[in-house]
Amino acid sequence: MSSKQLHSILNKVPAATADGEKKQFQQRGNDILVTQPHQSFEENERIVAVIPKVLKEEIKNYLKSHKGDTERIIILKALKLMGFNVPNDWLIDKRKTR
Repeated sequence: MSSKQLHSILNKVPAATADGEKKQFQQRGNDILVTQPHQSFEENERIVAVIPKVLKEEIKNYLKSHKGDTERIIILKALKLMGFNVPNDWLIDKRKTR
């Protein structure tokens, strides 16, 4: 199989990742180089908390009217307002890029 055939096959395969994280194919002569954009992954932890049912319903109603937010974003915004160091890029719903 030549590199042109391989390149043609790879271009037909749909991306399985978000557009920003998708592998970029570059062709140089007969070689195909696969490059990925620089990604920095932060370690995450899960916090589990018991809250009143009324508050949970209020959060659900808020999320219905604010489509770009998630429960995670709401909590991070609240922590930022309390003075915690929360970068703005953590307040973006990353599901939109998929």
